Amino acid sequence: MPPATLPPPEPISLLQRWQYYWSPQSFAADLLKRHGPLANVRFMGTDHAMVMNAEGGRQVFAQAPDNYEVFWRESFVGTHGENNLWVMTGREHWNERKLFAPAVHPGHLRAKGEILHDIARDHFARWHAGQTTTAFDTTKAISLDVIMRLVFGVEDEDVMDEGRRVLARLSSTAHPIIIFYPELQRWWFPPWRRFTHAKADVYEWAGRLISLRRSRGTVGDDVLGCLMRASDEDGRPYTQLHICNELLAILSAGHLTTGVALAWVLYEVGRDPIVRAKLRAEMEAAGPDLRAQHMLSLPYLAAVCNETIRLHPILAECGRIPIEPIEILNHTIPANQALIISIVSIHHDPEIYPEPERFLPERFLHRTYAKTEFMPFGGGHRRCLGAALAEYTLRIGLAEAVMRWDYEIAREDRDTRDDLAMGPKYGVPLRVLRPYKPLAGTERPLADRREKDALSLAG
Repeated sequence: MPPATLPPPEPISLLQRWQYYWSPQSFAADLLKRHGPLANVRFMGTDHAMVMNAEGGRQVFAQAPDNYEVFWRESFVGTHGENNLWVMTGREHWNERKLFAPAVHPGHLRAKGEILHDIARDHFARWHAGQTTTAFDTTKAISLDVIMRLVFGVEDEDVMDEGRRVLARLSSTAHPIIIFYPELQRWWFPPWRRFTHAKADVYEWAGRLISLRRSRGTVGDDVLGCLMRASDEDGRPYTQLHICNELLAILSAGHLTTGVALAWVLYEVGRDPIVRAKLRAEMEAAGPDLRAQHMLSLPYLAAVCNETIRLHPILAECGRIPIEPIEILNHTIPANQALIISIVSIHHDPEIYPEPERFLPERFLHRTYAKTEFMPFGGGHRRCLGAALAEYTLRIGLAEAVMRWDYEIAREDRDTRDDLAMGPKYGVPLRVLRPYKPLAGTERPLADRREKDALSLAG
């Protein structure tokens, strides 16, 4: 049976556009009800084919990578420049990913685990009993320090302090409107001027960091070191602008996103004493000398982190632009048609995740999910290179928090869009109760009942 053409696009109203920005999950659920697993919608003057299920995602990622152009390329070139992974395609993109591979390999990061643990320990030590704090303030600071130390390779405290200031300012000026509406990336638009001034300060700081390394004769084995050693196809070293563009892309992809994920992990654990009890039991059973590199082998810790980023995906969707027509879900997607995979729809598919609104880490103990059933870091040839570092940060950060403090959520929170990514509307307010002291055997019967319940759902 030949593939069908896409139906005429449904125009997205102003109310639906508001829903897309501030409640992507309900937007996706409404589309799925009206159109099924493939919806054609007209959004911001452009037709978008929305893929709403895992099989459609599998078919998208099974296509030849060279047949895809970058989604929203104009916007990303404006904010991050021409020379960065976000806007590269074809062989250039593949070569750039290979360049970074040694610095982001899980084995390399495992060796850096104690640095990451020290960062988390330092930030959670600043909490004190009786305070109400916004978790996202802590977790985005942890994420920024992780990037500074493990990606940028900063060790000098003065350089670190200046980097924190300029990078935090840049993050605060990256207003969603300049991402969604690239035509506003003009000198006369105040948010764009603020962003470009903050970006210039970051590039100046990064340039001094590069000069400092060169003066010391140490390049290093981190991402910045990879960039400083790199050369193009003609053997010319990367320019400083190229290096800075890549560092900016890495910061944008990894800073707030990892901070958001860790905040949500603290939120879900903070509202569920049974999960806390099981986490602590697993870590205490591993012994008093549990090291950062061993935390990757703790199955329940991993399950809690995975279930959190399943329930609260950092990216609501990912996009592609086919260069030539392709067939997806028995429909022809024309060349140059925006093609969107709804991660939030797939992560809430009851056929894959029974009772999808329920936080149930045991799902990940009793089933292994396909790459397009669980895709918090995107998928295919553009899957996030920093996924291993993000996962490691989540596990070590969560372990440090729950073994140091008893805490609870101070109010309910919900997902909303920050820019392209998602985040907690209220920043996850937490109430810090007291330092944690192990109490052998507490809450085990409840934990056992939860596991039996999970098995019945999985079955």
